[in-house]
Amino acid sequence: MYVRPEDIIAEIRKGFPTEKITALERPEAPRIAAVNENLYGVPVYVYGEGFRGQYLRHAYIDRMGVRYWAIETGRVSVYGELRDGRLVPLVVMGLPTLYVFELKPKDFVNFVREEVPVGYIECQERQMINLDRVMRAEDPVLVIDKYDLLRMPTTPTEYLERMKELVSMVESLQRALWESEKAVMDYRANVNMLTARIAKLQELHVWFEERTVKLASEVTSIQSDLLRLREEIKTRGVETEAMEETTRRLRDLVDRVSGLLTDLVAWGEEFRRALGRGAEEVKREGKERAEAKEEKK
Repeated sequence: MYVRPEDIIAEIRKGFPTEKITALERPEAPRIAAVNENLYGVPVYVYGEGFRGQYLRHAYIDRMGVRYWAIETGRVSVYGELRDGRLVPLVVMGLPTLYVFELKPKDFVNFVREEVPVGYIECQERQMINLDRVMRAEDPVLVIDKYDLLRMPTTPTEYLERMKELVSMVESLQRALWESEKAVMDYRANVNMLTARIAKLQELHVWFEERTVKLASEVTSIQSDLLRLREEIKTRGVETEAMEETTRRLRDLVDRVSGLLTDLVAWGEEFRRALGRGAEEVKREGKERAEAKEEKK
């Protein structure tokens, strides 16, 4: 039994709800200054879509070695300005109006071209069936087989082969879709995990900021204490130098006093010895005087 891709997508989204995905907007045709004069204003017909407007301009796109045409389509009209100021349509959608046959060129004072972009077409160059004939002005309409409808098979066998090819293509697209859905779910899980990590890192960041502020206040307090201690050490150093100077002077004074005391002791001993010698001499002289008196008697 053939399973449609829509059924698979519905079952997947039932089990794994996803956010609504908006369709991408088709890019606008790039604006270029150069316009092919042989194609300008030619009506463009696409098999399967119908009339898409008139050719305005195009750009080339190279995709994996295949040349694509990015065609901007629109409506081109030519108006003639009469001598009384009225504008009458002369050419609309590449076809002349009745005014072309009723009026003469001398009845107009000016001609105005109106260009209104309305669409955008991308197709391979090979899918533009009668490009050469249009360029030679042999065909009035540019026919594009964008979906290769003209290349469809014509016999039952070819239809079966084409059906097998399309079924294989659908299965490949289903596998690609499933892998894409799985990749999206994996990416979403990774995003949720990274979001949780970011929230945790933000909490750590806040904690580090608070800790940094606290440490900064503590460092400031320590710096003020260090400055105070440095001043105190300077003061104590001056006081210590003064005490060392005083101690040195006291030591010198003590040394001098000790020297004086030593000299005094030496002087005392010398004085006592001198007194002893003087006393002995006085005794001896007295004794001699006494003896001399005795002899005189």
